[in-house]
Order: sequence, then C-alpha cells, then structure tokens
Amino acid sequence: MDWLNEWLSDMHPMTKRAIVFALAAVLIFTVGFGCGSVTNIKAGVDGYTPAGNNAVQQAPQQNTQTQAPQQNTQTQTPPAEDKTDAPSEDKTDAPSEDKTDAPSTDAPSTDAPSTTEEIVSYFNTAADKVKTDASKVTRNYEDLRHDEQHLQVPSLLKSIGSTLISTFLKKNETPVEYTGADITANYPVAGESWASKATAADVASATCNDDGTYYNIEIKFNESVDPANGTGVASTFTVIKAEDVYNAASVVSNFTAKYYDCVVKAKIDKATGHIVSANYATPIILNVTAMGIDAQVGMTFEYDYTIEY
Repeated sequence: MDWLNEWLSDMHPMTKRAIVFALAAVLIFTVGFGCGSVTNIKAGVDGYTPAGNNAVQQAPQQNTQTQAPQQNTQTQTPPAEDKTDAPSEDKTDAPSEDKTDAPSTDAPSTDAPSTTEEIVSYFNTAADKVKTDASKVTRNYEDLRHDEQHLQVPSLLKSIGSTLISTFLKKNETPVEYTGADITANYPVAGESWASKATAADVASATCNDDGTYYNIEIKFNESVDPANGTGVASTFTVIKAEDVYNAASVVSNFTAKYYDCVVKAKIDKATGHIVSANYATPIILNVTAMGIDAQVGMTFEYDYTIEY
C-alpha cells in the first residue's frame, strides 16, 4: 500500500478521505461477509436555545411594569391639566428619544449588504482577500462526522461499514497554521487562487447581521450533484472530484457526490472588508458502485478558520 499512500499524499485531505471511503466500500463488498458484525456507532448532536430566548422576553416585561405608570400617577395627581400634559409629554418624549437612539445605534446597517445579490457579492470579495491579503490562516478544527442515516450497503454488512467509516470520521481540534502558498493550497476553494465565485442563483438564502464592528454573514447553498469547478457548491467549497476516485480505485465503476445544506458563515471586519473568522460545513452523500454492488455513505465535513492580515 506504500504506492497508494505516496500517490494520495499530493491530494487535498477531503479528496483523500473520499477515496478511502470508496476503497472501504470495496473492502466491505469483498471481505465483509467474513468479518462478522460489529455494533453500530451512533453520535447525536444536541441543540438548545429556549432558555436564552425566555430570558430576553422577560426583561422587557419587568421594565414595562416597573416605573412608567407609577411615576406619572404620583407626580401629576393634583392638577387635572398637569395629568393630561405630563403623560402626553412623557410619552412623546420617552419613545421619541428611544426611537432616535435605536436607529443611531443601527445606523451602520444602512450600508450593509441586504439583498441576496449584495450579500453574496460582498462575501466573494472578502473571501478572495483571504487568498491575496492574509498573512496567516489558522484551521482551528476539522469536524468530520458520519451521517449514518444515509448509509446504504447490503444489510448484513451495514454494521461493519458503519464501523469502518466512523474510524476515519472524527473531530481534530489540533490547530493547523497556513502561510504563503499553503493558504492558497488549503483554504477553500483549495488549490485555487480565488475563494468564492458564488452567484445568487447558487444559494438558498443569504443573511447579513451588522453588530457595529463586523458583518456576520451566513450563506446557505442549493443542492449540487458533482458540481463543476467554480459552480454551485464548488463555487465556494472544496469538493471531491470523481476522476480522482476513479484513478485511485479501478474497481469503482460509478461515483457521485451530492452536496446539500452546505453553509458558510463569515465574520467580516467592516472597516477593512477582511474576513477574520469563517466556518464551512459541507454535508455530502457519496454513491459508489463497485463490482455490480451499490453503496451509499453520508458524511459532513466542517472546517473552522481564523484569519490574520
């Protein structure tokens, strides 16, 4: 297997792993029945937000009940004319001051990209600057997850396949730093001088939140099957090339990769237009045919970056 390791060493890790999965599928086909069954490995992801939301909702209620009615009643009880004047002045002044203050705080958002076209275009420009302007990119972690719900192999081999694939899909929290040419080679899109060529037609949604200092952009992409370089998901994410799989495993007669729910999140410094942090999540379903047997493997590749200039 030394020849395979040497040949794979020149490839991007994502493509390398895809080839490993394809070969693992072939291994399942050829020797799986002789290996016995192994218990499936299952992992869950928990999400939570209700507590935080309830806390936010309670705060305004307490403020509303606290002082507004009591102060106005105690201050203006004796004179009938003062009751009508004071509340009207208080009500017009307090809200008007709050309303004028709130827009002034949000004023920078008036310059923020708002439409899908504007957000995608702004992100493209900022992402390309990572390749040209960044002095260092740190990959904070890579989280490779096996999406077992998409695993399809002959039923007697499913537990073996799940175990084999899960051994390759793990979270690596050891930071890796890239500088110079290594940024171009590894930061999405890996190996390209550009980082994004996305268009509004490629995305399902795009949002931009202005927090005063940064634009927090989130772009969700439409589903893509074997996207050509620079199009669809491949306009922003590093994707697996089918020809690399065919070249590595001649017994593979068919290979396709479907990308769905791919999301990129980027924090962009408003003053410079530089991305300071980014997260790329790429769910993929691989379909492999080898020796007349079909197999399907689901996985998610997530990469988190910090960028310095």
